Amino acid sequence: MGTIVVVVLLALVLATAVIVYAAYPYRGEATPVSPRIGEVMSRGVSSLPTIDVAHAEDDAREHAASRR
Repeated sequence: MGTIVVVVLLALVLATAVIVYAAYPYRGEATPVSPRIGEVMSRGVSSLPTIDVAHAEDDAREHAASRR
């Protein structure tokens, strides 16, 4: 029973973090209560690897052409 409560609380914390990020730092605005949280979230997201969509599409086309 305790494990379920912990997992649900972690899911709620993660969901809250995603909502706060989407509502403020993602749009370039400061978080209203603590701007420091928004800065930390932005730094964390900018340090993660991303996929360049145009580059990925080019690679997929090249791969498909080579299979023909």
